[in-house]
Amino acid sequence: MSPQAFNAPDFTDLTIDDGRLRFVEKLGEGTYGVVYRAVDETSPTSSSNPEPQQFAVKIMERADPDTNRGRYQQREIEVHMDVQDHPNIVTVHGVYECSTYVYIVLDLCHGRDLMDALLDRLLYARNDALLKSVFLQILDAVEYCHDNSVYHRDLKPDNILVNADGTEIKLADFGLATTVKVSDAFGCGSAYYMAPECIGKEYDYSPYNTEACDIWSLGIILTNLVSGRNPWSLAITDDESYLTYLAYPNYLRDILAISEDAQRILRHTLNPDPVGRWTLQELRQHVKEIETFFMSEEEIATSNHYVQLAAATYSPPKDIEDLVHSQSAVRLEDARALLVEELFYFSSTRSHPLRGAVLSQSRRTNDSRKHFVIVSSTGLSGSGSGSGSGSGSGEESEGPITPETYAQDPVKLAEVPDLTNSEKIGELVELPKQKNYPVPPQITVSLVDV
Repeated sequence: MSPQAFNAPDFTDLTIDDGRLRFVEKLGEGTYGVVYRAVDETSPTSSSNPEPQQFAVKIMERADPDTNRGRYQQREIEVHMDVQDHPNIVTVHGVYECSTYVYIVLDLCHGRDLMDALLDRLLYARNDALLKSVFLQILDAVEYCHDNSVYHRDLKPDNILVNADGTEIKLADFGLATTVKVSDAFGCGSAYYMAPECIGKEYDYSPYNTEACDIWSLGIILTNLVSGRNPWSLAITDDESYLTYLAYPNYLRDILAISEDAQRILRHTLNPDPVGRWTLQELRQHVKEIETFFMSEEEIATSNHYVQLAAATYSPPKDIEDLVHSQSAVRLEDARALLVEELFYFSSTRSHPLRGAVLSQSRRTNDSRKHFVIVSSTGLSGSGSGSGSGSGSGEESEGPITPETYAQDPVKLAEVPDLTNSEKIGELVELPKQKNYPVPPQITVSLVDV
């Protein structure tokens, strides 16, 4: 069943809570809701603090509580409120309902999300101290969730909010979170950040550990922060970049300007065997101890063209010219042109996902839309309007209605997919409904410390 787009009216200047909160600006929208900036008309102001208190309000169409969608909507609110008292998790300041809509009042983060900070402003490029501080905050938030038996299942930069200077983060959007540690809801999350066992295709659709899946997502987020890239489009062996990663231990340093220590952290965090994947505590310890996440300029100068181009296009703007001049294989005008092209792509694809097609043939966005759903181990997709027919038990037996996303052409070998801002909160990847795929030999490749 294809989801119906949330055709919300314009809430600007409307109020809730007896006129206390007034909506002043739409901040974003997705398939199932919109987010507005709201001001508290009753908050005191002064010459030293002339602005009224502000919030972000997530507005969703109110679902029937007796349907799957209604239950997922209620669960999102409940699990978020269970963990909201952590300083690195967005606070829920109130939940309001009317006959048509649900309004969730949240912290307003003036720096927008982590995707904006790392791509548009390049705040973490070659900035070890800031990158380490921010990633440790993310680990703190996720560990607090896990300690309270909450597993996020949609960890990605879009769901991590930042302050104005990018030094503080808050974890947000618990729309796919669960309290179930072992799940059979496959395809839950966002494609780039989804662990292979959650995809399930090459793991015989066996129930998987949701805690380990969150750790995998953290590894992809760390890759984003260190390189401004995704290492692959989807963690299945049909993806040539992922297949190459399984076969060659040094693959990440062959395509990204990362240090050997950073590659070692990523190899253990992105271990295709969830049992062998590092725990949060192990990941935290190694992140604390690392001296640098980045290749030195000397290493970059002697690296291949992919690494040099990756370094040239993910550096603080003031350093790009000096960095490119030190790399004879990359011309300054080429790097600048690609950087401008990529920044245009990143900034434009949130509202116009197909405009990124101008980038290059290997990164074109497919023109055809596809609907993406959670698939349970029964092979039956969840329905959002009825009780469903899945045979699983508990909250994991049926998947929620999920937003639409955009399929991408396969990535060529040794080319790295760009991070894009086109993914919306709660994107799920479409999965085949067949079961009993054999586990391929590549999944059992031994990891080599580097």
